[in-house]
Order: sequence, then C-alpha cells, then structure tokens
Amino acid sequence: MGQCRSDSAAAYLPGQVENLTRGASVTAQTNEILERIDDMLLREGADKSEIILANIWLRDLASFEEMNRAWNAWMPGSGTPRRATFEDKNHPPMCAIRIDIAASRKTGAGHI
Repeated sequence: MGQCRSDSAAAYLPGQVENLTRGASVTAQTNEILERIDDMLLREGADKSEIILANIWLRDLASFEEMNRAWNAWMPGSGTPRRATFEDKNHPPMCAIRIDIAASRKTGAGHI
C-alpha cells in the first residue's frame, strides 16, 4: 500500500496500488485504489473534490477506457482534476494500475 505525505496545505498520496485485487480486472484494481484514496484523504482533512493532480500509470494503455469508466464513476460531477495517464510495462504482471494523487486541503487539516 502507498503512503501519504502532507504539509499544512496539501496531501500527497504517491504509489497507490492494489492490495486485495492483485491479478483482478483493471476495474476492480482501480476501485480498490480509489476507495483507499477516499479513506486517506478523509484522514488528511480533504476529499476527492480537492484533488489537484492525478498521475495514473497503467501496465497496458489498452486498458485506459476500463480505468476511465471507474474513475468517472468515482469522481464528483463537478469535474475531474488535471490528470495524466502513462503506460509502464515495468509494473509487476498482476499489477495493472498505480495512482499518484496531490490534493489541496481547503476543508481543514488532519494527520495520518
């Protein structure tokens, strides 16, 4: 599982990968990671509406549409943050996706 680094104004959640859904579909892995991001942001005093940057690393860029459907179902209707998706063939074979997040903390501050 990834870690969380924070300062008074921002929370950084680099290297979020699956723990329970290794080898499962891109949708399952993406949903697991996004649920964890929700939990980590909450503990940091932020939420997904405060995400300012997301870098998504897919083992196979052909799975972009599958990941994108899960992302769009998770992201609030107000829009999506600046986001980039990359292909990384060096991911372990059962690891389809990694997500790095940066969020501003407008709603308060928390600690992990």
